[in-house]
Amino acid sequence: MVTIRNKFIVLAAGFWLTGLVLVLLGAYGKSAAWSVTGTLLSIGVASQAIGFGFFGYVLMQAAFTKKEK
Repeated sequence: MVTIRNKFIVLAAGFWLTGLVLVLLGAYGKSAAWSVTGTLLSIGVASQAIGFGFFGYVLMQAAFTKKEK
């Protein structure tokens, strides 16, 4: 069974990888002189930041949650 913590890790990884793809597309678009380069880079960086935010949430939940025996 997938726990909430694991769902957030999957969500964080999804945002981070999507952001990485968008940043790489933006970098390619900059050399190809695309008009949407700035938008791709901005959304990619924001997506990576959201992914790191979810990952930080998972780490804090793991650090501050006491396990019952």
